[in-house]
Amino acid sequence: MSAGLVSRRSFEDYVGLRQGVLAASWMVLSVAVGTAHPHKTLTVVNAASDAAVAAPASVASAYGTGIGASTAIALNVPLPTTLSGVSMEIIDAANVSQAISLFYVSPNQINFVVPDGAAPGTATINITNGSGAPVSTTVEIANVAPGLFTANSAGTGVAAAIAIRRAIATQTDTTVPVFQCNAHACFSVPIDVGDGAQAFLELYGTGIRGRSSLANVTATLGGMNLPVLFAGPQGQFPGLDQVNLQLPQLLHGMGEKDLVLTVDGQVANTVRVNIR
Repeated sequence: MSAGLVSRRSFEDYVGLRQGVLAASWMVLSVAVGTAHPHKTLTVVNAASDAAVAAPASVASAYGTGIGASTAIALNVPLPTTLSGVSMEIIDAANVSQAISLFYVSPNQINFVVPDGAAPGTATINITNGSGAPVSTTVEIANVAPGLFTANSAGTGVAAAIAIRRAIATQTDTTVPVFQCNAHACFSVPIDVGDGAQAFLELYGTGIRGRSSLANVTATLGGMNLPVLFAGPQGQFPGLDQVNLQLPQLLHGMGEKDLVLTVDGQVANTVRVNIR
């Protein structure tokens, strides 16, 4: 097995095959995250799972009316701390204040990265947009707050993932689709785990990198345990984490099932994966 599938560099090792997925990932982090779950009051949630908990160096979303004056997307890294006139700060449970890096700003939604090193506990988030007094809310910070991105950006349904089939005879890798979307919905695409190849699944999420050890990351598909090869920073996008799983041939014919990821005892949002 190549190092690419057991390290954070797999996205970069296969970048020639995955330009479309890279572009889609940037758009998910910048814009689409959580848009299917609007909030009526100022709220901060995990950008992938929509849960009201975030982790250091993870992607989060703030929702509220009029929190941004106009819409803007950060096009490069390092991310800015001011975007479209909006800036944010976090004051963590240790009373340490840090500026926040921003992915995306709109009148009702801001996507950002929780600063690395934010202390666990209740943190205050302050948003300044130049059109009035700063607005504030709170969010719980935990060492891990696992969330998985989904194809529909709602935190439910088929995983926003990549599958790899490695031909045993030639040791060549081919990316295969895990989902497809039309104007109305996203659907799972069956992954072939049949004879003649090894199959792997790359999940993308956030709030995972703070795990205590790889041994404390588990995944099940339809109740069956999957080998976890890597769980940590994806390495290219701020706040984006990656989990690499092996798909054993004994899964053959399983169909579409729930995939459950658990990190240090914390369960991520359930996603769907289809096995031929």
